[in-house]
Amino acid sequence: MKNNVGFDSSLSKFGIGLFETIKVKNGIPIDLNIHIERMLSSIKCLDLDINYKKDFLINEIITYIKKENVIDKALRITVFDEGYNISIRNIPYNQDTYKKGFRLTISPIVRGNSLIHRHKTTNYFENIYTKNVANKDGYNDGIFLNSEGVILECSMSNIFFIKEERVYTPSGKLPILNGIIKKRIIEICDELDIELVENEINISEISSFDFVFVTNSLMGIMKVTEIDKIKFNKENAVFNNILELLE
Repeated sequence: MKNNVGFDSSLSKFGIGLFETIKVKNGIPIDLNIHIERMLSSIKCLDLDINYKKDFLINEIITYIKKENVIDKALRITVFDEGYNISIRNIPYNQDTYKKGFRLTISPIVRGNSLIHRHKTTNYFENIYTKNVANKDGYNDGIFLNSEGVILECSMSNIFFIKEERVYTPSGKLPILNGIIKKRIIEICDELDIELVENEINISEISSFDFVFVTNSLMGIMKVTEIDKIKFNKENAVFNNILELLE
């Protein structure tokens, strides 16, 4: 495992690499196999000069968790041309966060139709910049739009809308990272016989929705109470049913 990255590394020079953030709960890495499969799929799709087998990466992560006695943390694995790195940090969400929910704003960055946004690359400047701008203005995160005002995703999560009994989310054909929890929400809606629509949602339409929530592997599922001063319901029966099955 490499802790020092040389200046000649493509990671240092160009931000070329991939990472996965995995929730470790009670010493168990959640959805580990799915995370590593996504990473290896991205390596192949982006034609990166990174060569690791799935079994090797999984074994390294499990060994690290046991050696460092990782209990409830966020674990990050990064792979790049010179090697790989595993690190841990605290999970930033607590009961108070879930109770309050998120407030979102629109990112100042307008996204183009890039293949890169479909992968979890280490070139994360746009995401970090968006989140920092949102935080400075008192929001939890920012939403990326394209040039036509179509909602894509948040800087750290996928986004869903609920209207009456139906769930809506940006189409997987858009330039977004289709997250692991997003895929699980789609499966849950199918299991619960909830109609889920994947389409293009324009920012001008959001006031017509009753409820909003976001998802990622660390937070799981988080309600959204406001998007740029547009308020949404804080409780929703469809959301509660999805949440119960997810947990």
